[in-house]
Amino acid sequence: MLKQKITQALTTYAGALLWVAHYNLSISLYLKSKGYDKLSTHIRSLYQKHLSHSVEIYDYIAKHGTIAQISDMVDIPVTFDTPDGAVERSLVQTLRLTDALESLMDILLQSKDYTTYVTFQYLLREQFEEEVLLSKLIDVSKNRY
Repeated sequence: MLKQKITQALTTYAGALLWVAHYNLSISLYLKSKGYDKLSTHIRSLYQKHLSHSVEIYDYIAKHGTIAQISDMVDIPVTFDTPDGAVERSLVQTLRLTDALESLMDILLQSKDYTTYVTFQYLLREQFEEEVLLSKLIDVSKNRY
């Protein structure tokens, strides 16, 4: 069984992932409605990845005998000022996720829960890759549109 502190930290991060997943879905739908199909597809892939990771974390918690509380998702916008601005908002949310993930990893190390740390360590690399991808998408969209 996971310590309460670990369960809470994992639940918080999984909830953040779930929120950002839906935020990216909203951005993807916005971009698609504006005719930016390729950008929409890239952002949609982030939605799918974040959704998958959040479910993976919730399942991990459940395997350890606890049911995680899924928090309400509020304040997900449906329109954005510009397509570039929408992609930039996705990057901002990704950077926030990186901060949240680093906090989670700190808690795992401080609690000496090395098994959980190693289980989700790959997420750090993926967060970095997402930051790079979104930065490139912003550069491409500013130069192209």
